[in-house]
Amino acid sequence: MRQSRLLKIVFACVLLSMSLLACATFQQGPRGMPAANLVVSPSSGLTKEKITILGSGFIPGEVIEVIMVVDGVPTDLGGKPMVKKANDMGAFLTVSNIPWLAKPGVYTIRAEGDKGTVAVAPLEVKEKPKKKK
Repeated sequence: MRQSRLLKIVFACVLLSMSLLACATFQQGPRGMPAANLVVSPSSGLTKEKITILGSGFIPGEVIEVIMVVDGVPTDLGGKPMVKKANDMGAFLTVSNIPWLAKPGVYTIRAEGDKGTVAVAPLEVKEKPKKKK
């Protein structure tokens, strides 16, 4: 009897901790919607190299601006504003190049929709290999 009660208490504690962990890791977007996601592929490269940006979890039809944050300043990718529209599933796909003026380091690619949905992803700009003498 005692062992059964102890087992029930342990099970309840495990269940409670798993529930708390699940709540802590669930991200929310606007109006309780799941957070949007952004994937940059490849996630690192040299300046001028092509990158593919895939966004999901946006509101269908939402107009989305994609930028790169450099030293806290929003910067257009490719020298002009990159504006996309989410499809019926709330996703978009676009291609750009790593800005040629970007210095080596890790930057944030940010996609922000006109209805408040936001997603970010890192992009590492690598240092150009030194030429052998």
